Amino acid sequence: MGKLMHDHIEHYRKDGESFDYFHVENPAIREEERRRIELLTRQMKVSREMKVLDAGSGGGWVSEAFLPHGIFVCAMDLSHNTLKGVRERFDSDAAGAYVVGDLYNLPFRRGVFDGATSNDVYEHLEHLDQAANELRYVLKDGAAAFISVPYRENIVYYLCIHCNQLTPVNAHLHSFDENSLGEIFVRNGFSIGKISKFMNKGLSLLQVYYRLCRWMPFWLWRALDIVADAIIRKPGRMAIVFEAGKRP
Repeated sequence: MGKLMHDHIEHYRKDGESFDYFHVENPAIREEERRRIELLTRQMKVSREMKVLDAGSGGGWVSEAFLPHGIFVCAMDLSHNTLKGVRERFDSDAAGAYVVGDLYNLPFRRGVFDGATSNDVYEHLEHLDQAANELRYVLKDGAAAFISVPYRENIVYYLCIHCNQLTPVNAHLHSFDENSLGEIFVRNGFSIGKISKFMNKGLSLLQVYYRLCRWMPFWLWRALDIVADAIIRKPGRMAIVFEAGKRP
């Protein structure tokens, strides 16, 4: 693949300055994020005093979910402003860590983390193998990595008024299914664990998740979601739990 981004570090630094991750106006998007984190907390086998890397932390939903339970979260992002917001909102006890860092060159020692998450990040990356390999490097053998992405996304392009080149909406460079995402991680030292598809596009379009399902406990929401995907077969999101294999 040729180079697609002029300067990804500067782009996402500016993104963190211009986009407010902490006051998302669309209630359907907030509901989607809440359910994804509920799924993550149930599938990530982490416990008190474990160290988890949130690679591409955005609005800090992982820190909000894990820190109160004594799980150490290292939130990493390219935006200092975003990390400052996460710390101020969710870490009054200074229990976590906040690192400005790049997924292509993680600034951590080998095997330091017990688990990792990366939510809505890999579709933005040019060098997927490099990012997956770096993630494996900082994880202990057997550690779990929860990776979530849009599922079989139809990427829309528009003509940029500044550079006169086709530019993908939301800076999404890749569309994934379980095979394409799985292959990247398997060849970089992971095995595939649980695969979950969720947030059915039909129900999302009708705002059923927000208008009807937001009052449901997780188990009931998930049951409805699974039934909807069996009928309509249009999941909007996918999450895969990968396990870091033993190093040679």
